Amino acid sequence: MRYRTVIYVRWKITGRVEIFINLGKLYDRYSSSELGVSRSTLSKKDLYGGYVSDIAEIFKCHVN
Repeated sequence: MRYRTVIYVRWKITGRVEIFINLGKLYDRYSSSELGVSRSTLSKKDLYGGYVSDIAEIFKCHVN
């Protein structure tokens, strides 16, 4: 894999996990209302610490 970080999304209701290479790809697939958080809010957050909404948990993590 050529990416050094990924965006990890875990949906709370289903427990499904999805991986995205950046926020742009995440928001190409899902809207703010589907995720429970706006893109501008996530851009301002340190996603290594994660962001938890009522709908999903969103984290950024390193990959080797």
